[in-house]
Amino acid sequence: MGEDKMDIDTPTTTTPATPKKKKESVTPSASAETASKYPDMALAQSIHALIMMTPHSGMETPKLDAEGAKAVGIADDLNATIMSKVGGSEVENPALYKHLKTTLSWDKQSNCLSEEELTAMEERHTKTLEELEAKVEEARENAGDMEVLEARFDVARFAAKSMSKEAALEAYDKVLNLPKLSSGKTIDALMESARVASFHGDTKKNAELIDRAAKMAADGGDWDRRNRLKVYSALSKLLARDVKGASALLVDCIATFSCTELCSYTDFIVYTMISGVLHLPRTELKKMIIDGPEILSVAKDIPAVSALVNALYDCDYKGYLHAMVDVQPVLVAD
Repeated sequence: MGEDKMDIDTPTTTTPATPKKKKESVTPSASAETASKYPDMALAQSIHALIMMTPHSGMETPKLDAEGAKAVGIADDLNATIMSKVGGSEVENPALYKHLKTTLSWDKQSNCLSEEELTAMEERHTKTLEELEAKVEEARENAGDMEVLEARFDVARFAAKSMSKEAALEAYDKVLNLPKLSSGKTIDALMESARVASFHGDTKKNAELIDRAAKMAADGGDWDRRNRLKVYSALSKLLARDVKGASALLVDCIATFSCTELCSYTDFIVYTMISGVLHLPRTELKKMIIDGPEILSVAKDIPAVSALVNALYDCDYKGYLHAMVDVQPVLVAD
């Protein structure tokens, strides 16, 4: 995974293994179905890939050429798709649009939104926030703590989708500062906050939030939340270049992965295979990676990565070097 901002890929639809059934006595965590959709980490991955493909300030030659982009399945209209998504009703994030407008020179394109249009978008968001905050106050006056919590999450999730990193993190801080907040909901809010930081390339803040959540989960989090936090922690470690630490966590979650709001199952397997080939003992590499049934189920979707791992295990160093060339665009686009 690259350190450049916006670095997570468009997911391949693959059904992950089902986690163990949780005890009914604990508060259920945000599952893959109920976790907040935003920020959209697939969009972050697409933005990262586009930045790698586009010459811009500080990078005269693209790190990902047309051949490499084609090899990893990036569509020719990626720029138009991202421009439409970020500026359209699906995301409608003026702060992100302005950032990309500068980074990718969108202002030179005829279909780029004007400053007036972006200002109008910000004004609409200000009105929406006022309405959402009014619902928080209404819940505080006329309902209970759970309704207040839900209203606060609505504010934070809107900010995560359509506002700046700072505004989104501030909105989640208000969730975390609620009185009588359960440990489970605190962990959920910290994980969603960590996604905001990761989306915007703030690896330091991401790691800080994950560490807070992990400490809380260790003191009493349910199995599902602890399991999900392993994936969040693993990807945070990859961003910090702690590949060995990430590898142990990733391997441990192969059969129980459910964090599709964070990355696709196929991407998760790619991270597991590449980190594993660097740090797993040969016997574990064979058992957990090469012959692992979960990995075999998606191996056909990632032939370059599979070839790399198998060539190394088979001591086919010529094949390994060829596979490294094929894997390079996979890594650059991620």
